[in-house]
Amino acid sequence: MNHRTVLRWSGALLGLALASSPAPAAAWDPSTTHQGLLESAVTRSALHLRWMDASGLERGLFTPLRLDPDRLAPDQRRLLQLAMRSAHADSGALPLGGPGACPSATAPAATQQFCVDRDLWEHSALGWLRLGMLAEVTPSARHIHHFLDREFDFEAGVVTGAGTQTWVDRELPAVVLRTRQARSNGEPRAGIVTGTNFDGKAPSALAWLEDQSDPLAPPQTFEHLALASHAASKAERDHELALALIGVGALIHVAQDLSVPAHARGDATAFFAPLSPAAGDRGLPLQEFVRVEYGRGDLPGVSRDFPTQTPLGIPLAETLAGHLIGDDQRGYEGLARLAARRFLSESSVPAPAYIEPTLSAEAAAAALLGDDHKLATVETVGARLAPWPADRGYLLSPTGRVLAAFDTDIQGRIRPYLDEACYRDLAATLLPAAAEVSSSLLDLLWPAWPQMTRDGDAISLTIPGWASAELTVMIEDSRTGQRRVVGRHPLVVAGQTRVELGLAPLEEAERVVLLLDAARTQGPPIVREQLLESATSSPATQPELAEPQAIDPELAEPQAIDPEPAEPPRSPITIEPQPVR
Repeated sequence: MNHRTVLRWSGALLGLALASSPAPAAAWDPSTTHQGLLESAVTRSALHLRWMDASGLERGLFTPLRLDPDRLAPDQRRLLQLAMRSAHADSGALPLGGPGACPSATAPAATQQFCVDRDLWEHSALGWLRLGMLAEVTPSARHIHHFLDREFDFEAGVVTGAGTQTWVDRELPAVVLRTRQARSNGEPRAGIVTGTNFDGKAPSALAWLEDQSDPLAPPQTFEHLALASHAASKAERDHELALALIGVGALIHVAQDLSVPAHARGDATAFFAPLSPAAGDRGLPLQEFVRVEYGRGDLPGVSRDFPTQTPLGIPLAETLAGHLIGDDQRGYEGLARLAARRFLSESSVPAPAYIEPTLSAEAAAAALLGDDHKLATVETVGARLAPWPADRGYLLSPTGRVLAAFDTDIQGRIRPYLDEACYRDLAATLLPAAAEVSSSLLDLLWPAWPQMTRDGDAISLTIPGWASAELTVMIEDSRTGQRRVVGRHPLVVAGQTRVELGLAPLEEAERVVLLLDAARTQGPPIVREQLLESATSSPATQPELAEPQAIDPELAEPQAIDPEPAEPPRSPITIEPQPVR
């Protein structure tokens, strides 16, 4: 019986056992590893600084946003409530308030502490990102679209064609995944046997990026981002921004999962590996190693300290898919390509092979790898077994990096597998890469405001080579947050446009908000807003200073010092030009 047949039989037996066993583990642990990666990403991203600059220091990652359950579709509300019930208390993902949080008016004051307002939920912008990361795998069957197909051609660099829309792990019987789907989604167990719950394949992560039906998928997230700036009332804008951030958290979770070789290589079998002798204790060994070894705050190469320099905010790739499979124009390899082409996963290691001890270390490595390893040539040409000949040792890349461990099975074959040394090397490379991609996605969705100068009641905007761009001028009441549109102006792409604002005198509490809508030639849409001071205010005049007079210190009367000197006159706001991204 060969290696692949053993896997198929073991998978079938495992599928029957899973009906009464705990659910297998996910990729990175949602409450530790994923949250640590997110915390590193937000400190390295320019998002917080861009929000603060655009809002006059009124909005940042720690600004509270309220979400109204009554405005949610039934499937959205169920998804969020399920994510909140399953979230760990220390994950930082649980919002305040919500349905039933507010007691009656006659209840003791101490019981009001978790009440926000009616049935509203309230959380910081960062908190909604955290909740989105957890909602993306609630229920756990949502992991099914976190894979790329084993036969996906990374070298082609395209997102259409075979292996992009669906994935299938032919090593794992469909009954196993049907069982997991049924247990996570409450589907009938009869569907496990009949095959109606799962047909053995699922949409790939690349297909999910374009999914029009999933409320957490990017297309719906982009709609929420647009409404988060265009809606008239502040309550509606905050509600939509919270939903958008939940979707962005889900996107970051999917991207981070594709830094796991088992996800990038379409290896679902790896998630059913035995973790201990206990029956049913199965999952992904890499996930458990990283969770136990590093926890949340000690991920290798992943710092959560705030940087001492201003982040550049330049994304690694121009598209969402480019962050995963690479962007040749920007010279970026891609997170999933890095994981799939440079590392092996638990069940995609080469099959055991008989190797003559008389072969050289390089020839023995080539014989063990075979032709179906899917690794990049830079990792295999010149690879060697060390020590060799030996009963156990390591498969090393040409640079000496550990690709796999090996031992000798009872049949005398050389058998490759992954051990702690492999996991340490993998974590040291892929975890920092996942944090970098997470930060880059935030910078991609919220780019820098274009270069802008102001001349009295007019502004000049320099737009990069996008497909189209439009500027909407809005008046906002700073007391109520209500906005109204006073003008729309198409902008010249790859050039400069002068916009005459032509604003009437503003009331005391009114202010001008500029809203930019743009479509890239490729990549997600852009919706950015910028607060502007009154365009009709007159320049403040500086008083002329008289020549200083010599005063006899003995005749001078002591003067009272005002502890709070008057604020100096303010001049009209000037927005400094920013580099065009």
